[in-house]
This record gives sequence, structure tokens and C-alpha cells, in this order.
Amino acid sequence: MSDPIQQTAYRIAGTTNIALEHRLKKDMYASVCKIKPQLAEGVSIEHDVLTGTFFEKLTPALQGIAVTKLENAIFFYDKVGWDESFLSKSLLDTLSDFQISKINEKSKPETLHDLSYIGYKHIEKMMGKTESASYWEKLKQARSAKH
Repeated sequence: MSDPIQQTAYRIAGTTNIALEHRLKKDMYASVCKIKPQLAEGVSIEHDVLTGTFFEKLTPALQGIAVTKLENAIFFYDKVGWDESFLSKSLLDTLSDFQISKINEKSKPETLHDLSYIGYKHIEKMMGKTESASYWEKLKQARSAKH
């Protein structure tokens, strides 16, 4: 069976990217275990999560949580472009105080990559059309500032 998370990392980065793949897998694992903590019992991050076997055993509903987050990540990186620095870069370096405060009302992202899991419709609802347009521009600039 193919590994959809690995395929998503490849789709986003345009090449094999182990750092992104592992980050996606750990984040998807954390999301599923937040809803069903008992699923973490006896799970090896190395042997179950990073290999993808943990996700194969999930019910379709729980797999759906991961799928939704992966779809959001694809949309996010299609819109702003892939940049490995997003895996560690702080929101403070890129977004306005207003944008950060609005996002923090819904979730507590630590890096720009964490923003990739938030649906674009939620961004517009939280910030409004004008501010959400500014949000996407700031993220594109953060990527292009490096290149």
C-alpha cells in the first residue's frame, strides 16, 4: 500500500523531503491522539508513526482527520509555495499582531507550517477578506524573501 502522507510531502516539496514527511506524520498522529488518546498506547513513533503503519490501522473517520489536514497543507503550500524554513520559522517573524491574535483565538500554532493545517475558509472568517489577503501576501513574501 502506498503512503499518502509520504506522497503529500512529495507533492508539496516537489521531491522527497524526509523532514516534511516526518513532521506531517507526527502532526497527524498528534491530531488523532488528541481525539482518541488511547490510540497512543504502545505506539512507537519510529516504527509505527514514521513508517505510516499507524495510519493504515485507523478507522475511516480517524483517517479522515488526517486527510483533511493534508488537503489543507496542500492548498496552503500551493498558494504560498514550499519553503523548508516554514517548518521552524515563528509567526512573529512574518504575520502582524492582529493576524496572530485572530489565529490564536482558534489554535496555537508555533511555526508557519502549523498554519498549513488551518482551512483557508477559516482564515477568511477569522480575519475578513482584506486582512486574509494580507495574510497570504505576507506568507508569500516570507518564502520569497529567502530566494
